[in-house]
Amino acid sequence: MSVILGHSERRQYHAESDRMVAAKVAAACRAGLTAILCVGESEQQRDSGQAIPVVKSQLAASTEAEVNPAELVIAYEPIWAIGTGRTPNAQDIVEMHDAVRAELQQRFGNDGAQIRILYGGSVKPDNSAEILSLPGVNGALIGGASLRSADFLSILNTIPSR
Repeated sequence: MSVILGHSERRQYHAESDRMVAAKVAAACRAGLTAILCVGESEQQRDSGQAIPVVKSQLAASTEAEVNPAELVIAYEPIWAIGTGRTPNAQDIVEMHDAVRAELQQRFGNDGAQIRILYGGSVKPDNSAEILSLPGVNGALIGGASLRSADFLSILNTIPSR
């Protein structure tokens, strides 16, 4: 079983800090759950060129050394894209996923190369095939589109064979 932790809405509306998220990630792993850790930047942070440093900082501060990498999944969700219908371009997604991978490998060594990195943030039937085919994207965290069965099925049908 999996649990989503650190989602931007929890961070914003419930004042969950990176430290609090780290404690929840560690607790989830101790309980045998797969922790899906959400990280992402605001539009202002992206526009000011701080997207990668912000996400790397969230990632480092939200994972404790005791976390088992085999029980960790990262979901990159640009906050400004959630529910807006906007998505970063393919190059921006690949760049961020590469930065997240590098941080994971620095933090967890070779085990960091095995952690799945999902993309989330306005994944829809019309963009899912492109997003899911990008290098470094290991899947998607589907939000609003999962509420409409036809949209969700359409997204499922775009999953590339690997």
